[in-house]
Amino acid sequence: MNSYLKEFRKRKGLKQQEMADILKVSYSHYVKLENDFVNPSFELLERIKARFKDANMNKFFEKK
Repeated sequence: MNSYLKEFRKRKGLKQQEMADILKVSYSHYVKLENDFVNPSFELLERIKARFKDANMNKFFEKK
């Protein structure tokens, strides 16, 4: 999941802090998401889809 989130953020031209702000999570939590230390909550996935209609939500559920 981390590679998709990181690639998606970079395609949008956003820095980690900017993405964290958009998703209303702390910078440290966002970094943990990108590095696979934590999984996104359902509420966070909803915020991602609401803000980024082109996000492929299936990528968040793929096994490595």
